[in-house]
Amino acid sequence: MKNTNKYIYIRLMNFIRGIIFSFLYIFIKKNKKRIIFTSTGNTKYDHNSKYLFEYFLKYYPDFDVKYVINEPNLKNNLEEKIGNYFINTNSIKGMLYSLKAYTWITSSIELPVGGIFQRINRLVIHLGHGTPLKNIGFLEKNISTLKKVYYILIKNNFSYVLSTSYDFDKIMSKFLNIPLKRIFTNGQPRLDSIFEKKEDILNRVFKVEKNMKNILYAPTWRQDSETKLFPFSDFNEKEIENFLEDNKINIFLRVHPDFETEIDEKLLKIKGIYVLNSKVVKDISEYLSCFDLLITDYSSIFIDYLLLDKPILFLPYDFENYNKEIGFTVDYMSHTPGPKSYTFKSFKNEIIELLNNNEYFYKERIKDKTFYNLYTDNRNCERVSKFILENL
Repeated sequence: MKNTNKYIYIRLMNFIRGIIFSFLYIFIKKNKKRIIFTSTGNTKYDHNSKYLFEYFLKYYPDFDVKYVINEPNLKNNLEEKIGNYFINTNSIKGMLYSLKAYTWITSSIELPVGGIFQRINRLVIHLGHGTPLKNIGFLEKNISTLKKVYYILIKNNFSYVLSTSYDFDKIMSKFLNIPLKRIFTNGQPRLDSIFEKKEDILNRVFKVEKNMKNILYAPTWRQDSETKLFPFSDFNEKEIENFLEDNKINIFLRVHPDFETEIDEKLLKIKGIYVLNSKVVKDISEYLSCFDLLITDYSSIFIDYLLLDKPILFLPYDFENYNKEIGFTVDYMSHTPGPKSYTFKSFKNEIIELLNNNEYFYKERIKDKTFYNLYTDNRNCERVSKFILENL
């Protein structure tokens, strides 16, 4: 099954609907005490925008802070839970309210209101939602003409784009083909939550024993192919069940929410393997500390996990094809601090070594932790909010 860009229609409609209004509001005076947040497709409450939004609600009550949710049911649920801080920019009223704001914050390339030159007389900050290990934006290898035109139209909407380390400043500059002076280097607001103490959700939901080692298996989403779980020619269901039981290990599968129902039923019948879906945990980054080991392939989740100084195993089973079709912003083999397994036997051996030898790939993890992350503490929201206020 080929995965397509599900947001292209939303992005284009947002752009077309907002272009006239946004042009008219370019020279209208903006309210510097009003900040509008948004994220994926203007329909999701997630990523860096969510965490910085909640930080502003808590620490800057004198600001008029709103979050764009153009999905009615989610908007109603959030208003019941958090309060009257959500707006709908599909309506003219919501559009005009947003256009009067001096500051816009987004975790994606969508803005509260579509259009061009939105940064004129306005502060527009792109926070992103992860350090880009894979090529994105103008760096994409097989970028479609439609996408390219869209990026050209919207690239000048952003005043600043977040980069998570100095090593990534040039990469983020090339992402939207904007000058380095519009890149600001800081930490991701959402990563503050990694350091917060969370409930033992594995025990509460899955009733796992406390003396078990818990592994998170989180492969990347693939645009043009299915993701293979346990991608080994010598993989055996009974053998892995025995392996998990003998070594007191649980594996929690975390796949893209759109493909949770496509997991092979044979895997679901294996004792010790669980599906940690988006209904149980919305944002997995908040619960990364619950796991003793991470397994992934090309997902940037490992960059977040590095902050915990815990081991990582990589399964780049289709590396040559993925590198050819998608490509990476850095040398994948040099900047993935963990062993790579291509056989089931190696997979099992590496798990045991990583769980029992603290020195195994430790130096490589420490080196890459600072390569990807300028800051490795829980004060990202604080620093980013100060940056915003300094630029009002």
